[in-house]
Amino acid sequence: MSTLLFTVLAMCSTLVGGYIAIVARHRIHLLMGLGAGVLLGAVFFDLLPESLSVAAAQGWSFRFVLGIVVAGFLIFYLVERLLVLHSCPEGECTNEVHQHVGRLGSIGLIVHSTLDGAAIGAASLVNWRTGLLVALAVIAHDMSDGLNTILMVTHGEPVRRRDVVFLLMDAIAPVAGGLLALAVLPPPTALAIFLGFASGFFLYTATSDLLPEAHRRSSSFTVSAAALAGIVFMAGAVQLIGR
Repeated sequence: MSTLLFTVLAMCSTLVGGYIAIVARHRIHLLMGLGAGVLLGAVFFDLLPESLSVAAAQGWSFRFVLGIVVAGFLIFYLVERLLVLHSCPEGECTNEVHQHVGRLGSIGLIVHSTLDGAAIGAASLVNWRTGLLVALAVIAHDMSDGLNTILMVTHGEPVRRRDVVFLLMDAIAPVAGGLLALAVLPPPTALAIFLGFASGFFLYTATSDLLPEAHRRSSSFTVSAAALAGIVFMAGAVQLIGR
């Protein structure tokens, strides 16, 4: 019961983040900057440390995990380049191509949210206090997941019905992951590899997609300030729960 309650709260947090991204389009450049900062903070303060921790427990070299991060970055880079070259060979590329790439990134967020729910489920099997602690961590950054899902799939354009579908999938993912964890827990090796790839994906999305687009829409320093705020927010959230 506690697993279901905690994951439903995480689902609500994701929906709130997506709603903010939809209704505040006039400040989309700030949201993009904030989203990029949150992604960078999630990588360096959450995903990558977790991946290295799991790898250390398995006796793996840190270089191997960092190699997976680089591979994730390069794979996303090559996928985008192939999409751009195929869709706009003369270099005049529309925002539609970037939206396709953003949907690939949102799938990564959905899988990450599923693992978040699985973490809540696994922690709740220990005791409800441990489950609550993990749930607070998930809820703290799931709002940013909802925000980033909308930013990735729309790339600053008006929201369409299929874009909302990605948000709903991301919102439901923690619940599905929590229920799945009660039945089957993923092996630590798979978790370490996925977190490494996710780190690479998110690094590319933040530095090569969200931040450049935010600065294209506005040259104001407020974009940089929003990115810094996102990084500080994630650092504070992780520190608050002692991860």
